[in-house]
Amino acid sequence: MKQLIGLGRDTWWLWLGFFVLTIAFSLVVGKFFLLLLPCLPIPFIYFAFNRYDEDGNEKADLGD
Repeated sequence: MKQLIGLGRDTWWLWLGFFVLTIAFSLVVGKFFLLLLPCLPIPFIYFAFNRYDEDGNEKADLGD
């Protein structure tokens, strides 16, 4: 659970931007863009559990 809090703490502005752009596209282009809103939690959870440890801190880059 702390992984979700850690990702939210570090990237809240990015997820807010996704939300705002989705709403804007739905108003300008078409309502079908609102179908993206239920999809946003899926990558959020994926990145939270892959990039953050159990304490909510970003994992060290293991690629080196």
